Amino acid sequence: MASSGPDKHEGTAVQRREVAFASGTDMCAAWLYTPPNSRGPRPMVIMGHGLGAVREMRLDAYAERFTAAGWSVLVFDYRHLGASGGAPRQLLDIGKQRADWHAALAFVRTLPEVDVDRIALWGSSFGGGHVLQVASEDTRVAAVVAQCPFTDGPASLRSRIRTGPLSVVALTVAGILDTVGSWFGAKPILLPMAGTSWMPAFVASPDALAGASALLPAGTRLSQRTSTLVKRLPSVRAQVSKNIELTEIDGEKEPVTGVGRDSIWGVLRGPDGEFDAANALAARLALRLPLDRPGRALARFGTPTLLCVCDNDAAAPAKTTKRHARGLVHVQIQNYPCDHFDIYVGEHFERAVRDQLDFLAKQFDNTAHNTQ
Repeated sequence: MASSGPDKHEGTAVQRREVAFASGTDMCAAWLYTPPNSRGPRPMVIMGHGLGAVREMRLDAYAERFTAAGWSVLVFDYRHLGASGGAPRQLLDIGKQRADWHAALAFVRTLPEVDVDRIALWGSSFGGGHVLQVASEDTRVAAVVAQCPFTDGPASLRSRIRTGPLSVVALTVAGILDTVGSWFGAKPILLPMAGTSWMPAFVASPDALAGASALLPAGTRLSQRTSTLVKRLPSVRAQVSKNIELTEIDGEKEPVTGVGRDSIWGVLRGPDGEFDAANALAARLALRLPLDRPGRALARFGTPTLLCVCDNDAAAPAKTTKRHARGLVHVQIQNYPCDHFDIYVGEHFERAVRDQLDFLAKQFDNTAHNTQ
């Protein structure tokens, strides 16, 4: 484990420090939250994000609420993304990401302040599918929260075809080319994680850009190259959250070096330069997404599970998620009348995090009683 000294996260009494843990031959960067004035082993919530997202995209808001409840929280970036190691950058390998979850579990079980019998997994979007699969493989997990979970590749593909069939064709062609290129050591072909309906994006809808960019902290800066493109497309600029600032000064140095630098789709630097991110993923993922069905794992384990389902979700269709959960007594479902990205902010966030706190408190209490 590597770590820096503790620091107080701005605006809260919560202590957060930077740590890292090994996964394969690389290191995953993580925040470790510790509740103030706590004693003895505490429950732990491990948190991971969705498709191509990094921890700065609103996971801190959830982590602060969980820590205020008296629990420790680990929030990590997957390998190849964000602050974590791994090359090439912007690669999403489904197997590797699930291995990162198992590595995170192994890491927190070594921490003396963690009650190893009260560890919960919390995943959102694509991470929501990961936690279902991981819980089916690790029966020691005490509880699972899957928010707007990706549960069924075929269902998500059908939804994408309805909203943007040409985009799906472009994704598929790029995925084939990127896969073949990877056999010969070529650099990944990068396509946007979120985009408008006409873009070859993994999540493409009229509100995807607005929703995804709203998760970034205010003051996040787009690279000069991407800013130039956005300025030429006023319809796209109108969909980008006001949290995102354009690079306006001619000749200004690109604000991001390394992370997704070759992508025109959205290269970003956080306020004060505290993180780098890119709205880009290696296209080869397009060939694997339709085959992934983590929702089937729900029937293979009995760990108490909360599914927070967005009723109007096109990226992770709610109807299919509910079908996977039908008849399973260990699964609770909470519905929210919103789209995929709406649950991270505003009134839907407030309701969702309250439901998650209530669920986890009950499960942690039950586990404590059962182990006495």
